[in-house]
Amino acid sequence: MNDDVEPDEDGDGESEYGRMVVDSPRSHPEPGDVVFTSVPPGTGVVPEPLVGRRLSSPLEDDEPEGVIPPSPLLAMKMRRHGQMHIFHSHDDDTRVRDVLGDGDETLYVIDDGRNHVMLGRRVGSTETGAEYSLIGRAQLEWYFSLKGGDVELREAFSQARDLRVCCTVSLEDVLTANVFDVENFASAAEIPEDYLPGHPYMSFADDLEVTAD
Repeated sequence: MNDDVEPDEDGDGESEYGRMVVDSPRSHPEPGDVVFTSVPPGTGVVPEPLVGRRLSSPLEDDEPEGVIPPSPLLAMKMRRHGQMHIFHSHDDDTRVRDVLGDGDETLYVIDDGRNHVMLGRRVGSTETGAEYSLIGRAQLEWYFSLKGGDVELREAFSQARDLRVCCTVSLEDVLTANVFDVENFASAAEIPEDYLPGHPYMSFADDLEVTAD
């Protein structure tokens, strides 16, 4: 099986598990696909999930560990650098799917090439089903330090780059989702304290304003 997925002229990359779909009039997403949606800054608009006709959820087949919730998982997959595709074999020796800590300090980790990882944390959600996750990219050695207890999980994002809050809008029981950036941070110092590990999961009365470029 060829797990390398390159987007075609429609912005789609196909694999056994599903597709990365760029939201456009030419795309036809189905359950199991991940839809990347561009949202104009300042609108605060959360698009509805784009759903096709099939009832299967092939994306689940690529996550046999089942340890990371959809929101941080899909956001980290969309923003990692190591693979231009989203779906690759779970037999790959570079693969990481890990959960560090528990409770309010829970941190999720996936691989990002051979020398980096993506870090993710669930920040909060709205009653409409939009969930927000803080994600960032860090050195593999930093992950080992976090996992080994040499660094407190509260400091997880202090050495991360490409920091942002992403929103994922999913359908219940079907792993199809819209994923888009809400806010970017130039450094960890710009991240609101409430978004960091150690703080409670939040319930937002309204959708967060989209300020990401």
